[in-house]
Amino acid sequence: MIVITGGDPGGIGPEVIIRALEKTEGDFLIIGSRKAFEAEGNRLGLHRWKEYPLLDPVPGLTPETGNPHGEASFLYFLKALEFMDSGEGKALVTAPVSKAAWISEGRQFLGHTDFLGKRYGKAIMGFWSGGMKVVLFTHHLPLRRALDMVNQENLKGFITDLLPYLERFFPGEELISASVNPHAGEGGKMGKEEEEVIRPVLEDFAIEGPFPSDTVFLKAEIEGKWVLSFFHDQALGPFKLLHFEDGAEITLGLPWIRTSPCHGTGFEIAGKGEASGGSMLAAIKLALRLSNLL
Repeated sequence: MIVITGGDPGGIGPEVIIRALEKTEGDFLIIGSRKAFEAEGNRLGLHRWKEYPLLDPVPGLTPETGNPHGEASFLYFLKALEFMDSGEGKALVTAPVSKAAWISEGRQFLGHTDFLGKRYGKAIMGFWSGGMKVVLFTHHLPLRRALDMVNQENLKGFITDLLPYLERFFPGEELISASVNPHAGEGGKMGKEEEEVIRPVLEDFAIEGPFPSDTVFLKAEIEGKWVLSFFHDQALGPFKLLHFEDGAEITLGLPWIRTSPCHGTGFEIAGKGEASGGSMLAAIKLALRLSNLL
């Protein structure tokens, strides 16, 4: 069974799920606001989502589109984890939540991946498309803190954790590395991290790089390789530019598969029928594909 959480019921989660389920089929369980799904399904004139069971842990909620409902989205997520931990769910697909709403309501987690990493001890953020694929050494950290994390011990541990999952779920797909400084440090003249930290570790694992970050994503797109990227916007800028509609987020390192669309809650367009279900469809299809490898 693929478990799908509705995300924040005031956002575009219900809409993109409804749109995606029109174009695929499987054994799905939806966890979210029944009222939000019914309202969005009626607005769009799309009803195939009703073929799948929907569990609403907060049945009294009357969600208002465009407004965050952080507590509800967090409870949907927790209920989904019950199915995953029991073994009933083979993969989890999460619609977007408001990180700000979670934090303002006392949930000290910067979204799903942060929570999963703390709960399960390991959560590697990646983004997948048919062309470009990226994994993030750090994700939701301020840039100054992210750069402080770049040392040999941390990088060795990250790659050691990552490679078994790439080999299991994406066999034969190569990993290459970005750099952190312009021109990959230009031989130490524009920064020393490449020569003193990154390259020695990559050599231990026979990984190519570090390549200058202004070209490595083009190389990856052409050659279909994974890019080890060192901070959030380094990876997500090029990825979302090219694959906002057909890419999906994936979390590696968990006992099961988790994917999600690569966009946010879209409060500003919720309820207007303007959201695309492309990235959610990619997330669902990726979850279906990888769950067969478990």
